[in-house]
Amino acid sequence: MRLSLLTPEYPPGEKLGGIATHTHTMARALARLGHTVQVVTPWKAGGLPAGTTIEDGVTVNRVDPGPHLHAVVDRFRTNRRLADAVRAFRPDVVHAAEFDADAWWLTRFSTIPVVTRLATPTGLVMDTNTQPWVPHTHLLNALERDQTKRSAAIYASTRAIARRVADYWRIPPELVQVIPNSIDLAAVAANRTAEPPMALPKRFIAFFGRLEGRKGIATLGRAIPGVLAANPDLHLMMIGGEDVASAAIIDQFRRDVAPVADRVHFTGALPRNDALAVVARAEMAVVPSLWESFGFVVVEAMALGVPVVASDCGGFPEIIEHGRTGWLVPPGEAEPLRDMLIARLADPEGLKAVAAAGLEHAKTFDVDAVAAQVAALLENAKAERSQAAGSGIYNNGYRRHFRPDHPTTPFYRIYDEKRRAVAAELERLPRMRILDVGGGYGRITGPFAGRHDVTLVDISHEMLAEAKERFPALTVQQADARKLPFADDSFDLVIAMDLLCHLPDLEAGVRELQRVVKPGGRIVCDTTNANPLWVIAYPGYYRWRPDRLLATMRCHGVLPEWKALVRHHWAPEMRKAIAATGLTLQKTDHFGPPGVAKWHLWWCRRGGKGTEGHAS
Repeated sequence: MRLSLLTPEYPPGEKLGGIATHTHTMARALARLGHTVQVVTPWKAGGLPAGTTIEDGVTVNRVDPGPHLHAVVDRFRTNRRLADAVRAFRPDVVHAAEFDADAWWLTRFSTIPVVTRLATPTGLVMDTNTQPWVPHTHLLNALERDQTKRSAAIYASTRAIARRVADYWRIPPELVQVIPNSIDLAAVAANRTAEPPMALPKRFIAFFGRLEGRKGIATLGRAIPGVLAANPDLHLMMIGGEDVASAAIIDQFRRDVAPVADRVHFTGALPRNDALAVVARAEMAVVPSLWESFGFVVVEAMALGVPVVASDCGGFPEIIEHGRTGWLVPPGEAEPLRDMLIARLADPEGLKAVAAAGLEHAKTFDVDAVAAQVAALLENAKAERSQAAGSGIYNNGYRRHFRPDHPTTPFYRIYDEKRRAVAAELERLPRMRILDVGGGYGRITGPFAGRHDVTLVDISHEMLAEAKERFPALTVQQADARKLPFADDSFDLVIAMDLLCHLPDLEAGVRELQRVVKPGGRIVCDTTNANPLWVIAYPGYYRWRPDRLLATMRCHGVLPEWKALVRHHWAPEMRKAIAATGLTLQKTDHFGPPGVAKWHLWWCRRGGKGTEGHAS
């Protein structure tokens, strides 16, 4: 594949964070896998000149953002210039972090699929650092969120950041996959024997990261005097540049450590390898962050054979097994941090054991293993955006596309109205035997599995597994709705919601439902309206893009990439199918815009007389 990796920062440079580390490591690993890789990053003063270079087999394009005019103007101008550099490369897929929304222009104004990796959104960083939002913060938060929601795929390095961002931005959690961050294990380990850039104390513990509020330096400042008092020959190395916005917190840190100031040393920002060479000689690394989505410094310390004490928050508990590969303490609490450091420093043999276990555990984050997972995700994103959906999708991630219960779904309100219409009937009816065909994860009948004898069938084993987990009382069975594995006249009520649009023959599908319902029994099913005017009312459905709106309307309301798999139906087609199968239509409900419903809900009986209404 041809891959473009967008990043707000890239080596060389002094004040580089986790996004730069991840992109630098991942770009080279993907190139080693045989992909053609481009990195696009805004040029920054102090780094290499703007322009294009080849570095370790990777094409690196440092884009000149232009002269400073205004924060908002600069943001959009840089975003477009980054997009232009990507387009010129003609990639198959783009990879970008959500932070700084570098791929926003591409998700808005191009058809190139973008995969967004969640680092930590700007708004969450500001909130964790207790910094006030300014107008530019609100803009950036909106751009980051919009880029993420428009992406072909989303992934996060830990379950913690996946859950937090999903809740923060109201993204369906099932859309966010988890692939751990990675390090170049050999490159990091090489710093164990590298010469440090300065003379170091004989004994010291190391803080490694940007000096800012969310890194927990306030907590460390209150804890460290007691630690150094208990260890008169111990020093603290503060390795990292200072965050200007955290100046007040840094000043307070200096006041808190004043009694032991002669043993607290600030290195300032160091090149990454120099910083690692210092950490490699520490007795311990301390990472007291108030929040980290992952925490590269923890894995890097482990890879250097340095034991770690970190906060029990964010992604740290997914990396550190307390007492075996490191130790966890409550975030923001100085006394537990102080006591843990004192206790661990008093147990040299325990430090050695944990260092060895951490060193072994760090191997699971080696980039060559993780890069294969990222490449597979990028390949899937490319395939999903560039190819029409095929029937195999029902057992390969269809749940990512079907999320009716999440408020961000364009049809969330009418999905719920349709569900409640059927639920009201199930609540009213006496106990009966019910078949839910194409029932997915049980959203319609699952809550009634105790009140009725419910059997749910679906072609997707993924959906059935979720249905059974959500509603243990359900009887579930994998089956094709075109050939149900039940005898004739088996059920009192057959429900088929969001099913008929997926079948190739409408009448044959209705006939199979009719076959398994008892004489006098009922069928409740829906169809999606082939009159495409309803599409106009749901711009989120076609991603606010006029070209997709027109293409979708030409396909009778079916998104172009689904047209080989999904069929919408005119109301007269369904009436004809109902009549041909000997069913009696009792009533029709409509859901969607007035006058041109998106869905028709058909209530039928096998035999008897009907009093059906009108469907448009």
